Amino acid sequence: MSATWWGWNYWEKYQYQQIVEEMRVKAEAFEAEQERVRVLIEADTYGGAMPQETLEMFIKAVEAGDYELASKYFVVEKQEEELEILKETQRNNNIDFLLKFIREAKIIEGYFSNNNSLYIIKKPIFISFIKYPQGLWKINEI
Repeated sequence: MSATWWGWNYWEKYQYQQIVEEMRVKAEAFEAEQERVRVLIEADTYGGAMPQETLEMFIKAVEAGDYELASKYFVVEKQEEELEILKETQRNNNIDFLLKFIREAKIIEGYFSNNNSLYIIKKPIFISFIKYPQGLWKINEI
C-alpha cells in the first residue's frame, strides 16, 4: 500500500465523518426548534373556538391599532413576521384596504378539511386557519 492510497482513504473517511456530524447537528437543531414551537403552541391562549371567531378577534385588534395582539392570532411560527407586516401595512396606509377584504371574507363560507383541522376561505382574499391541539383556531395565512 502506498502512502498516497492511505492518505486518500483517510481523507474520504474524514469527509464522511464531517458530513455525518453536520447532519447530526442540523437534526438536533431541528428537533430543538420543534420542541420550542410545541411548547409555544401548548402555551398559546389566543384564538377562537371557530375560525370566524378568530378572524373577528383579529379584525378588532387591527381596528384598535393593537398589532401586537393581532399578530397573536397567527400560528406561533409566523407571529413576528406578521407583526412586522401589519406595521408596514399601517405605515403604507393600507390597513383599511386590507381590512375591507378580510371583513368580506369573514362572511364568506369557507370549508373544513376532512379531519376538521384546517379551514380555508378562498374569496375575496385567501385565508387559511389551523386548529391547535387545545381547540383554538389560528390564522396560518392571509
